[in-house]
Amino acid sequence: MRNQPMNIQVSFTCQYCEHNVVAELGAEPLSVVHCSNCNKTFTVMRPAIAEEILIDWENEALFHKMRAEKTQDSNSSLLSLVINVIELLTWRDKGNGQVEAIKEMRQWLIEHEEAPPVAELIQMDVNRRAGKRNWRE
Repeated sequence: MRNQPMNIQVSFTCQYCEHNVVAELGAEPLSVVHCSNCNKTFTVMRPAIAEEILIDWENEALFHKMRAEKTQDSNSSLLSLVINVIELLTWRDKGNGQVEAIKEMRQWLIEHEEAPPVAELIQMDVNRRAGKRNWRE
């Protein structure tokens, strides 16, 4: 695996009494030490090594790659929906293209819950149409 040094010696000045505190870290990531002069307690962390930092960067890059792929998939799915809806709205043989387009959009929204702006636009349109219906009464 990794070749970490087993023992690291860290020294620092106590912030309370300015006495020199020495801590020896083994393989553990952190250690609790006491100042021998004022008996205050400090937690000392093992310094990150270059390999750990590199692993963090690799994980971050992988996360961004997966996020970009998901965004690309969502964009492709949305584009496919738009094309399908346009095709449905231009049907001339069955005469129910609008109904089928609405069904297709609702199904897509159910399958892709992460698209709230589109859902909000549809809801606004439904509210606007409901207001027009009540206007004539």
